[in-house]
Amino acid sequence: MSMNAVDNFVRVTDGQLTRNGKPYRFIGMNYWYGSLLGMKTGDRARLGRELDFLQEQGITNLRAMVGVEGISRNDSHLKFPLQPKQGEYDDAVLDGLDYFLAEAAKRHITVVLFLSNNWEWSGGFAQYLEWNGKGAYPYPSEAGWGTFINFVGKFYNCDECKEAFNRHCKYIISRTNRYTHKPYTEDPTIMAWEIANEPRPDGSQNKAIYKQWIGEVSHLIKSLDKNHLLTTGTEGEKGTEEDIELWKEIHSFPDVDYTTIHIWAKNWSWMDFSDFDKTFAVTREKMKKYVLDHALLANQLNKPMVIEEIGFPRDGHLFDPATSTTHRDQYFADLFGLFDNKLKSLQGINIWAFGGEGRASDANYKWKKGDQFVGDPPQEEQGLNNIFDTDKTTLELIFKYNHKLAKSVR
Repeated sequence: MSMNAVDNFVRVTDGQLTRNGKPYRFIGMNYWYGSLLGMKTGDRARLGRELDFLQEQGITNLRAMVGVEGISRNDSHLKFPLQPKQGEYDDAVLDGLDYFLAEAAKRHITVVLFLSNNWEWSGGFAQYLEWNGKGAYPYPSEAGWGTFINFVGKFYNCDECKEAFNRHCKYIISRTNRYTHKPYTEDPTIMAWEIANEPRPDGSQNKAIYKQWIGEVSHLIKSLDKNHLLTTGTEGEKGTEEDIELWKEIHSFPDVDYTTIHIWAKNWSWMDFSDFDKTFAVTREKMKKYVLDHALLANQLNKPMVIEEIGFPRDGHLFDPATSTTHRDQYFADLFGLFDNKLKSLQGINIWAFGGEGRASDANYKWKKGDQFVGDPPQEEQGLNNIFDTDKTTLELIFKYNHKLAKSVR
């Protein structure tokens, strides 16, 4: 491996992200479906146009999934599995992942890849449980939210599930990209491996085994790949049973290179859309406090922090791309302004989520197989948190702050 390749990797230096010896701070996007567009049967032309568009906005970082687990039996579960069966991989989907990474590299965009998911939309931990005989997949839309959460929480005590996930990590991380001919472990396009999207204990009784598992799987991944950063994918205290000390503890493992938080004003009931004017101001303050509380602990760990998911609905809680985004833009401006507060640990933000050219085909904004992908996963309204390519004011705001961040390191 050449020295230039080594230098191109994103590193952590004195608690901050760096690349090629310079600070690496960013406002990026979630683009979870990048590998699905990259399939030969996906939409490679759209992928190319959207990556060009993102590059024009000054975006240098994307967050995406490695792939879907399991064959879907519910509209909330994506239909293009990387692993149709445990340990069996669809070469066409792997090819899409290779192509996506190769195209991102051409545009000097780095990618954070999450290896699984706590939620149903890509199969995730619940699929490993079903594969290993722990029960039928209890989709939340059918079995109820509580039943689903209780089921997913069994993952941490399922040795067969965890061993299968370990094999999955080894299989993906040891891959060589067929377009660039680079082993994944030697490709600086990959900024980091992420254990999963929003891994939670899913019950206070699981906190100890959850923490132990984070430590074990982090060590495994770093033993497989010493070039790339590794992070957890957690939401912060909202994803650790309201236990911010547990969040700190799982990021204190030496194999975990940086901390993550997610911020969901609607999902966490910060916002009351029937009393928007009253609750919006409170929500803005709660968002800033959530960032600052976690940034303080990240500073204590001397590790960077990335807010790798934050979303907010369009005005009036509507889903049509023509709807204004005045309040979303204000919310994002508040967040981006925290970069100006000289918070050492705050290094990056990934907006949830870029939908680009994608549009809902259903009048009720429901996703079905054959529809274009947008930033909202299939269980949610297609347009709920989406950043469309026509969202001029939001995109101008992102460009402005990315330009400011880039200028500050010259």
